[in-house]
Amino acid sequence: MGNYDFTGRAKRWTKFFVHYLNERVRGLDFSMVYVGDLQKNTEEYHGYSMTDATDMKRILQAVPVDPRKSAFLDVGCGKGMCMKVAAKLGYSKTDGLDLDAHLLEIARRNMKKLRLDVNCIQANAIEFDGYANYDVFYCYNPFGKSVFEKVIKKLIESQQERNRDIGAIYYHPVFAKLFQQAGFVLEKEIHDHTRDTVARYYRYPKQE
Repeated sequence: MGNYDFTGRAKRWTKFFVHYLNERVRGLDFSMVYVGDLQKNTEEYHGYSMTDATDMKRILQAVPVDPRKSAFLDVGCGKGMCMKVAAKLGYSKTDGLDLDAHLLEIARRNMKKLRLDVNCIQANAIEFDGYANYDVFYCYNPFGKSVFEKVIKKLIESQQERNRDIGAIYYHPVFAKLFQQAGFVLEKEIHDHTRDTVARYYRYPKQE
C-alpha cells in the first residue's frame, strides 16, 4: 500500500481525528504536528510528528529485549507518545530527550495526566551526557545527517562508561546507513504498511 493510496490516506485521517477528539476529552495533547521557532530556524532539527500508539506498541513488542531489564530513551521525544507506550509496556526506566522547551512542557503535562513516572529532559542531543543510563533508544528521524552522526557516536562512546548491548530503534530511517557505518548490526525490520515505511532495530554489541 503506497503512502499516497487514497484508501490508506482516508484510514489514517479517520484514525487521526478519532485520536484527536479522544485526547481533547481526556485533556491530552499528542496528535497535532508542531514546528516551532527552533525547527524553523535550525535546519538540522526536525519538527514534531507523532508516532501512532498502536504502531509504536507493535514496534516495541517486536524488539528482542526484555523491557523489565532495559531502560528506554526517546531521542527527540516531542509530546511524549512513545514514552507513554514504552512506560506502559513495562520498561524499567522510561525517559525522553528534546531540545524544544514548548514540546517538553506539553509532554510533562501529558505524563502527569496519565500518571506515568517518566522524566522529560531538555538538552541538546549532541551535548547530553546521560546515554550510559539507557539500553534502548528510539528515534523518529529527529535530526539531519550531521547531528545524527554525532549522536550515534555519543551512543557508542557511552559503552565505555557502561558496557552493554545498545539497541536503537529508527523509525522512517532516512539516514539508516549512518548506523551501519558506525558498526551497528541490523537485527530486525518492522514494516508499517499504512505509512509505507519501516522501523529498523539496530544493536551495537557489548564489548567482550
